[in-house]
Amino acid sequence: MDNGEYRFRLMGPDNSGYIRTVMPDNDRGWQNSHYHKGVQETWVIQSGWVGVADLLPDGQVKITVYCKNDVWTSHPGHHHNIYMSSGTVLHTVKHGDCSLQNDWFACAELDALSKPLTETDIFRLAGLSSEDIKRLAM
Repeated sequence: MDNGEYRFRLMGPDNSGYIRTVMPDNDRGWQNSHYHKGVQETWVIQSGWVGVADLLPDGQVKITVYCKNDVWTSHPGHHHNIYMSSGTVLHTVKHGDCSLQNDWFACAELDALSKPLTETDIFRLAGLSSEDIKRLAM
């Protein structure tokens, strides 16, 4: 991927499946903002941490940080982007209505709002304290 991550896919004929995403220790960065019309994605963080940018219906961006052992699930129509910190391993399960052959739709509006954000911005917007940030660095 453009941000340096590696993806390993196991996809079924119904378009459901599993992706293991690995960010090398010397890279970090945002993925590409998108949404799905039918697919849900459930993410599990194996190691490291990620920042998630969600585009809310009122056009505001909500930033959340998830770390090792956290799990969360998107819903159809959920515009999102993920920042992968260095050394992160992320498991993604694609499930739900997987009937569309290509259920991935770009969201340029969220890219414009999320991709300029640095790790410092992510922490601040997620409301993390310096102690929280130290814990993430471990």
